[in-house]
Amino acid sequence: MMGAREVSVSGRSSAGRTAPGSSGSTGRSARRSAVVRGGAAKRRSAKRRNKPAAAGPGLSRSKRKPASGRRGLSLPASQGSLSVIISARNEEQTLPKLLEQVERLKPQEIIVVLNGCNDRSFQRTRLCAQASIVYIPESAGHDVGRSLGAKLSRGDILLFLDGDMVISAGQLSSFVAAVDRGVDVALNDLDPLLPPFGLSDAVTRCKLYLNQVLGRPDLGASSMTAVPHALSRRALERIGYRELMVPPRALALSILGRLRVEKAGGVNVIKQNRLRQGNTGAGNAMEQLIAGDHAEALVCVIAHQQSSGQLSADNLLEHRRQIAAWRNAL
Repeated sequence: MMGAREVSVSGRSSAGRTAPGSSGSTGRSARRSAVVRGGAAKRRSAKRRNKPAAAGPGLSRSKRKPASGRRGLSLPASQGSLSVIISARNEEQTLPKLLEQVERLKPQEIIVVLNGCNDRSFQRTRLCAQASIVYIPESAGHDVGRSLGAKLSRGDILLFLDGDMVISAGQLSSFVAAVDRGVDVALNDLDPLLPPFGLSDAVTRCKLYLNQVLGRPDLGASSMTAVPHALSRRALERIGYRELMVPPRALALSILGRLRVEKAGGVNVIKQNRLRQGNTGAGNAMEQLIAGDHAEALVCVIAHQQSSGQLSADNLLEHRRQIAAWRNAL
C-alpha cells in the first residue's frame, strides 16, 4: 500500500475569491498556499471511525469498512475514471457523512480542499483513507478550492461538491453518468424549487439573465455557481482550471466554446445550504460576489459578440426586444 505523502503546493491564483467585506486579499493575484496530504493507511474497525484523531505530524487514521460494502442500491459503474473534489470550511459534522456517500461512487481519487478551517475538519477527513487533503490556512472561498482541486485532479470526470451538504450517492451518480455519456458540463436543475421571476432573489435573476443572453434559456437558473456539478476532462482543458474561480464566466466560456452543457439532475441544495453571516440578508457579501461574477461573465459574452460582429445597432435593438419579451413572460 502507498504510504502517507505530503506535497507542498504554493503559487499565485488568478482570482482571489474573498467576498466583499471579508478579511483577506480581494485581488485576483493573491498568493495562496496549500499542503496536499493524502495516502492510504492501515484500516481499523468501523466502530472507531468517529474517534477524535490526535493533531500533529503523527496523526493516525482509522480504517473503516468500505462504504461500497454497506447496504444500499448498487450504482452503475462509469467508463471514465472519476475525481471527486470537495471544498469545505469548518464542516466537521457533515464531511464524514458526505465522504461515505462519495466512496460509494468508487472514484479514482477524492480531493478535499480545506480552506480557513479552525474546527476538526482536517482530523475527520483523515479518517477517509482515500482522501487527499489540500489545506489552505486562510479562507480562499469555495471557487478557489474547486479550481485548485481541478488542477490536481487526474480523472476523466470531475465531480464538484461542497462539504456542508450531504448528498446521497444515488443523486450524485446522475451527474457522473451524464458526463460519462458525453456531456461536458452537467448542472444541477434548481428550477422546480424556485419562485416566479418577480419573486426571485437577485442571484437567481443573474443566473436566468446570463443563460438567456447566452442563448440557453432551457438551462433556466442552472449554473456552475451551484453544486453538484460535473465536468469532463475535455471541458476542463478547453476552459482552463483558473476560470473555475469565476463559475459564471466558466459557464459562459463553455457555452461559447460549443461544449455540451446540460441539466443532469435535481438536488435540493437550497434546503441544505448552511447559513452563515456572509450569505444571509439582502445585499449580503456572497450575493454581491456572485453578482460581480455574473458581470464578469457578461463582459466575456460582450467581447465575444463584438469579435464576431454580433453587436450591430440592429442586432442590439432586436436583442433588447427579445430580453424584454422574455422578462415580461416570466
